[in-house]
Amino acid sequence: MLIRQLLTKNLPFVVYCLPGEREPVFLVQTSQQVQQFPLEELEQQQGFVIATFDVYQTGKAYLIKTNLISHNTQEAKELSDKINLLPDKAFQLPEGNNFIISRKNYLRDVKKVVSRIKKGEAQKVVLSRVVEKSVPSEFNIDLFFDSLKQKYPTAFVYLFHLPGEGIWTGATPEILLKRNGNFYETMALAGTQKRTSDDKPLYWEEKEKKEQAFVTDFVEEQIRETGIKIYKKQPVETVLAGNLAHLCTRFHFPAGTLPGKTGRFVKALHPTPAVCGLPKEKAWQLISETEKHKRLFYTGFLGPWKMENTASLFVNLRCARFLKDKFELYVGGGLTAASSPQKEWQETEDKSATLLSVLEKMRNFAP
Repeated sequence: MLIRQLLTKNLPFVVYCLPGEREPVFLVQTSQQVQQFPLEELEQQQGFVIATFDVYQTGKAYLIKTNLISHNTQEAKELSDKINLLPDKAFQLPEGNNFIISRKNYLRDVKKVVSRIKKGEAQKVVLSRVVEKSVPSEFNIDLFFDSLKQKYPTAFVYLFHLPGEGIWTGATPEILLKRNGNFYETMALAGTQKRTSDDKPLYWEEKEKKEQAFVTDFVEEQIRETGIKIYKKQPVETVLAGNLAHLCTRFHFPAGTLPGKTGRFVKALHPTPAVCGLPKEKAWQLISETEKHKRLFYTGFLGPWKMENTASLFVNLRCARFLKDKFELYVGGGLTAASSPQKEWQETEDKSATLLSVLEKMRNFAP
């Protein structure tokens, strides 16, 4: 109810649940104009940060400044009363004009990129695509978000609205940078396979191990180049994210080592080889030459920054954009010299199930 109510005001807002949290947090900005700031100035910001994939080139991210907030059911009722006092404003979802690639053409593109990797042009390239689904007129957006957070309690689950940019939602397992007390955490998450129904130990092929090792080495290099000398690198582990499993290496370092460098560090990390490739510049070029769609906020990052005793940024994976009568899901996979086009297609199909499985269980597929 509250999400639909907020949309009638056409204001910037976000509702999210941090991993392990049950109560959603609502952050609302009461002015329509959303500020953009240089990423290098991240340390001076307070609010909800949202960055597109190409922040790597633009250098600027969005910031929802919070005027109204709720943390629980009682506060949500009070927030609803305050929202009612605000004037209604015309709200319209974008029409959407992103390119939808066929299976045949995606397999062709994968083969081309793998061929160029084998020639030594890159070590890894992340190729993505857009999956389009129709949304019936009676779709309940509040019920959808409630179902999403219930299904993925260990993910960062969110839904945000930016006037002019539309509504985005997702459930991501990947931390870009998160403060836990006196320590920061970042991670190298890569390699994907379907989770077994009985949760038996998974066998990881060399392709997935190598793909994740690329990301681990890159993240560790950025930590060192930022001047962080004391850090802890955890052993690689398997992490479960809905119907999928990934390989993950976590890094922790003292929060006191980042003052004055936070924005620079985040800018150095993004985009990691988990969402772009390696070397970064060459992978970016191959993606630009191959992908016909715009990634927009997919594989960017977002999260509450210096809000409610947390400073957390998450990589925007397993996400989707609401359009006028459609739902666009964004999925991708990491290509290496050992990649199989058919397996890469299936991996994107498996990843699309993160959000589709929630949509398809709802009887009424409109704000």
